[in-house]
Amino acid sequence: MAMSMALETDTACVANILKECFGHAGDFTVVVEEQVEGEGASDVKQTEFQVWSPLLTRWSPVFDRMIQSEGFMERQQARMVINDFSGKAVEAFLRFLYSGVLQGSLVELVEVSALADKYQVTRLQELCSRAFEKGLGPENACQLFAAAARFQLPDLRRSAKEMIWIKAKEALKSCPNLSPDLLEEILEPGLLCISNSELEVLMNGWRDSGDSGRKRKAGEDLTLLQAVFQRQKQRIAEERGYLIAYHGQPYENDTIYSEDIFRSLWTMRRPGAPFLGREVNVVLGRERYHMNDVSLALLESLAANIKPVRMSTGSLSWMLLHRSVYLTGVSFDMDLPEEVRCQVYCSEDGSSWHLAADSGDAKIEAEKPLRLHQSSGLVKWFKLEVEGIFFNRLRFRGIIKDDLH
Repeated sequence: MAMSMALETDTACVANILKECFGHAGDFTVVVEEQVEGEGASDVKQTEFQVWSPLLTRWSPVFDRMIQSEGFMERQQARMVINDFSGKAVEAFLRFLYSGVLQGSLVELVEVSALADKYQVTRLQELCSRAFEKGLGPENACQLFAAAARFQLPDLRRSAKEMIWIKAKEALKSCPNLSPDLLEEILEPGLLCISNSELEVLMNGWRDSGDSGRKRKAGEDLTLLQAVFQRQKQRIAEERGYLIAYHGQPYENDTIYSEDIFRSLWTMRRPGAPFLGREVNVVLGRERYHMNDVSLALLESLAANIKPVRMSTGSLSWMLLHRSVYLTGVSFDMDLPEEVRCQVYCSEDGSSWHLAADSGDAKIEAEKPLRLHQSSGLVKWFKLEVEGIFFNRLRFRGIIKDDLH
């Protein structure tokens, strides 16, 4: 008679026990050396963590090579020194290896994420990225932007910068604690979704707040900051001149963020004003349309991109006539079946094209953002290339900027 087998698990209990074991014993020492500002000089602070090497090697291929390979000093000494991260971040990193629990402020997790990247702890990187997606908001965007720049996390740096641009009023209530270079990176492209008048009010508020809300040594960066403010004031004055010359009177033209760029442009137009040829031009691929099929009503509908498009293998392009876009996302209104492949391109000039997104061979759920390959700058052209039978609507998200602004 076969013996009956049973299997019961309690992984949460094991995780809690391992969590409690952290710091009590180990066969390997992790030493963190940090520069600490003292009176007139810098001191080195050392923090030691006793850990079990099998845990390190199971999580990290980098630790595995260090500890298992004869040629590494870390194996011979059962000890390693970390001098490019803080003790607090290393402790959070090691505690995760024991318990699988990630804990800390979002700013602290930026450093932990950089540690996970260096030592190739993939699961920890994924959890940090998830925490950033959930927690990034206008109230912490400047802090996360600065931290991501310091620890070289390009995806978070871009996401935080976009949040600052899109939610500028909330993100820039007080002068952000950024270096002059990082502050200029935010201000220079003119992509803040506020008017120039509102930006002037913000900058005047920073200036009038004494130390501009920044904790600095006396005189540190002050001259460079003033130069940043002066360049922005000069840019604003020049743009006002362009707008007055174009409109014949003082005119304020906001930069805006839109979840649906073409629909926004369609609804922003004056009632009865033409859209095709004034705001957007559309180019039909040769593969799908013939002259007998085309009417002005069809062209305007395609230009506005507010209804689903039916097309077989071919292409459709849009050109913005007086505006440019910083593209932040692409999605479809309806499910895209796996047998239909779509590639989305963008271009600054309609000549050199950049592949922004590719649906691949998998089914794409409605409204789910495609993975975006960011363009290096602003774009005016968009192109959809289709293989298969397509009936859907492509939605573009991004920051819309008037070419005079």
